[in-house]
Amino acid sequence: MVRVLVIVALLGMVQGHSSTPKTVLGLDQMGAASSAAGPEPMFTEKTMPAVSPTLQCVMSLGFQYFLIYTCLAIVRTANEFDGFAFVGVQKMLETACTTVTYAPMLSVLFLGARMRAIQLSQGDTEKYKLPQPWVQMAMFSTIYAVLAQVVLVLIIPVFTGEMSETTDEHGDIDMSKVQMGGMGAMILSAVRYVIMLALYGGFTVVIVGIFMMEGPKEIWGDSAPPVSPAVMSTILLATIFFKVYLLVALSKTAIELSGPSPFLTKLQGLLTLARYTVNFAPMLAILFIGARMRALQIDPKHGNPQRWAQMCMYGCTASVVVQTLMVIIMPFCVQCECKQGVTEGDVVFEMEHPTVAIVFTAVRYLALLALYAGFTAVIVSVFLITHPTDVSLTPPISPAMQCVMNLTLQYFTVYLVLFVSITVGQFTGLEVVHKVIAICDGAQKTVMFAPMLAILFVGTRMRALQLTKATDGTIPPSAGPQTWVQDGMFLATWSVLVQLIMCILVPICTGTATPETDHSGNVKVPEGSHKYLGIAVEVIRYLSLLAMYGGIATVMVGIYLMTPETLPPYSNDGTLIPEQEVPLTGHSVGGEVPQPPTPPTKAETH
Repeated sequence: MVRVLVIVALLGMVQGHSSTPKTVLGLDQMGAASSAAGPEPMFTEKTMPAVSPTLQCVMSLGFQYFLIYTCLAIVRTANEFDGFAFVGVQKMLETACTTVTYAPMLSVLFLGARMRAIQLSQGDTEKYKLPQPWVQMAMFSTIYAVLAQVVLVLIIPVFTGEMSETTDEHGDIDMSKVQMGGMGAMILSAVRYVIMLALYGGFTVVIVGIFMMEGPKEIWGDSAPPVSPAVMSTILLATIFFKVYLLVALSKTAIELSGPSPFLTKLQGLLTLARYTVNFAPMLAILFIGARMRALQIDPKHGNPQRWAQMCMYGCTASVVVQTLMVIIMPFCVQCECKQGVTEGDVVFEMEHPTVAIVFTAVRYLALLALYAGFTAVIVSVFLITHPTDVSLTPPISPAMQCVMNLTLQYFTVYLVLFVSITVGQFTGLEVVHKVIAICDGAQKTVMFAPMLAILFVGTRMRALQLTKATDGTIPPSAGPQTWVQDGMFLATWSVLVQLIMCILVPICTGTATPETDHSGNVKVPEGSHKYLGIAVEVIRYLSLLAMYGGIATVMVGIYLMTPETLPPYSNDGTLIPEQEVPLTGHSVGGEVPQPPTPPTKAETH
């Protein structure tokens, strides 16, 4: 019975995916066909610009990120069927997963820099060399630093002969776990600090480069626009993210060099807790960048989300900053102790004075309320934004942005239910609340891919819009990645949702309190469960895994296979799913590309 219900639910989602977008967007396929015959591409396969260094870096980080998890999934499966013959390799790969912690935040920062460069150069980034060459070099230094950290983790067991963990929970090399002395230890320590310098130095240079970008005078004169609120919020989130991780590494180094002290031990513990509060940063930042890209599609020169949406971006950023500072500073200002709550993302403040405790608890929940209200408002703004002079010229929401918002809702819904359940449990002590907390705690692993997936989708769309520029200087509203690449986006997005649903259903159907998941967030069947339930869960598990990694591979391959002749509206290469259409990302009026009244010529829609 459970298997039937699960299959029916999956079929319902697939049917909704294949039909809903067309109904909501109200697209006319005949109108789309006439639009495809209108504009002519500016570039050809021979003259098109190469993949930008920024996107190369994002692709490299994404490749490292997903390759490690793919290898881990393969090795884990082999262990399950071969009596754990490769358990040492599995431990090594699980350790390597911690070294790509920085990849999502770095990637979204790079996309923010790229978006700033596109606006200032109005798409001609190669002509005006934006981002600056030294900024591009800094980007490459950071991805090489992340790669070097992965390589170190993989080769250390070769020299030590041990497959035990060689990093801490932050992905930094843990010298206390590396049984190596003499010259080898000194060399390893030196390499470790060179990697840290390349990582944090490159990140800092990219931020400086964003502020130092100058708009070409032939485009802007002396009044180039300032850094947009979306990019500014991304910079602030990235700064607080990397500062927390840097301070964790520095406090740990201080303890290694001078020995533990009460102050250093307390500081390191607080910084470790602060790390949980900045884990929202990558998902928030890519949502902001996606909303900004939507606004620039409508007005490529001065486009911005609505003023209230921009204020919500700053509100979300301030919420993360406030929560982080509360964790770090408060124990040094008042008689207070910070402890990890019942789950990783929950930080509890224990104070001697009840009144002070109530005040700080209220501040904490106000910050959480601002965070969730803010990102919800940003999503709403994507639907409500319209062309400034003619609503009919507003293009539909692109599939890439639909997937980003889908992943954002999945990601934050899990944490919202978790925090609400924790709060209710503190005041009521209901047994059912503790079960919900346990389920949500396991569900966190299923949504950990959401930020990197969203970043990959936005970067892919940026590349497609660059190549689809028409000869008249516009970008057709129906421009986007290949239709089969858009299918890959939906496939990966819905596979994450299926895993999330399974993580909720399995403990409910089996009566277990806590869903058991592997390192990649895939739910496992509890021991002693019904045979057919186990078969159904395993089938869905591996199908979801295949769908997610298949979708990721499809998108990555599509980026390098993109040519103007293969992209909508100039071509439709078909879809991954036979007889299923991916909704086009725009529409035409009278078979022509919509033309905004200002500037006088047709504006680029980016």
